[in-house]
Amino acid sequence: MKIKISIALLLFIMTAGSLLAQKKTKLLILPTIHTGHAKNVRYGFNHVARIIENFKPDIIAIEIRPEDMDQDTVYLKKFYQPEMVMALMGYPGVQKVGIDFMGSEMEGKNLPANFSRDTVGEMGRFRIMNQKLMKDTAIVKARIAKGMVQLKSKQGEMMSKLSANELLDGSYDLVTDEYTKAQTTVLANTAYEYYDTFSIKRDQKIADNIKDIALKNPGKRIIVLSGANHHNRAVNALRAEKSVKLITKVKDH
Repeated sequence: MKIKISIALLLFIMTAGSLLAQKKTKLLILPTIHTGHAKNVRYGFNHVARIIENFKPDIIAIEIRPEDMDQDTVYLKKFYQPEMVMALMGYPGVQKVGIDFMGSEMEGKNLPANFSRDTVGEMGRFRIMNQKLMKDTAIVKARIAKGMVQLKSKQGEMMSKLSANELLDGSYDLVTDEYTKAQTTVLANTAYEYYDTFSIKRDQKIADNIKDIALKNPGKRIIVLSGANHHNRAVNALRAEKSVKLITKVKDH
């Protein structure tokens, strides 16, 4: 009798475990390379399209602000990367959600026509500060000494040659991790510290948005299109979630 009960209990546990595994959210955080897709023969726009089609997603999360998901193509092409607009306009019947962030003061608002020339808002200050720090001799020397120039060059080389699967294997993320840590060290307690602070803030906002979508849609198949430099933080935010299975291999043909 005890043996029968033990076997029944074991079968119940196995069945429950199997059902739990089936209900896990399948999450593919796809690192994209924006206009670089036009030049990378191993990871072009056609590869992005095939990956989405082959994944058969229930939801496509796109690096476009939630506020802008209903905008027309003229507006979208002015402010967002081509693969993001492509994904939003394609795949009828598939739910699309936005994950981007461009400053707290712009939340819930349309981006103004002169947004790219703004110098006051969070994103505008970020852009202006980037231009200034790149002209500051002391910062330039510190970036070189800390290996940031070499790391940035390595990122560019990887983006130009690697396939989607190679960008998903973690090697690019390691370079990004090293670069962001070096940047924090170089800019700490300088006039340019805000540049690093906002960079981290935007990365974290995007990662938090991805996590929120994944946790609110249990059992769904979700593909996220986000720039390769955001990938490390997004993956780290989801890695410990037991209800989410991170997909790290794709079919791009």
